[in-house]
Amino acid sequence: AGLPVVGAQPAPAAPAYVTSMGTPAAVTLPEMDLSRWFSTEAPESGAPADTYDPAFWVEVEAFFAASRTPAGWAEACKKASDAAGADRATKSEIGALACSANPAVTPVQRFAVQVLGARAALALWIRGTPGSSQGAVSGRQGEARLMCSVDVIAREGGAGSAYEQACTKALDTSYLTGDPAATFAALGEAFSLIAAEIAVRDPKTASEPAYYATAGESTP
Repeated sequence: AGLPVVGAQPAPAAPAYVTSMGTPAAVTLPEMDLSRWFSTEAPESGAPADTYDPAFWVEVEAFFAASRTPAGWAEACKKASDAAGADRATKSEIGALACSANPAVTPVQRFAVQVLGARAALALWIRGTPGSSQGAVSGRQGEARLMCSVDVIAREGGAGSAYEQACTKALDTSYLTGDPAATFAALGEAFSLIAAEIAVRDPKTASEPAYYATAGESTP
């Protein structure tokens, strides 16, 4: 019988599926023109704008999905910065999504994106878009509720503040009792309130975010 080989042996190569585990996928937003997102201009045909237009809200949905990781938020907010320009208040709604060099502002922006994501989920559900559901709306409102009760918005706001008002509107449940249009409007008002606050706190946009806090993490 042969003698056992003594000494260091090369480790077998790890299978590809193992080496790929934990490697984040590349973040790529689809092409979208954010400068048109909050435009009040009527379509060229002269017909009223379609409030629940699935083509538009699918774009918002993609922005929301990408923004939930640090790398995704960096790409998403840069697109918003390009669309908003240097002065955040000039286009406060798209400006609310633009990058901030103030590390205390980015966590507030996460709430703004959460509200916008809930509005997208609601619009797609109203239109019966495949994959949409009432549960998706409730889930996003549930995350917003946590932000309002124990996360950044709870720390920022006080009785009668714009943050408290935004939370009340963001958690409207009229859609559960047959009036989704009322909830859709309330979510829009909540987003506008937060957008105005962000514009006051950080008037200038940036090309990249200073900081991205994960859920439950304290702002530096």
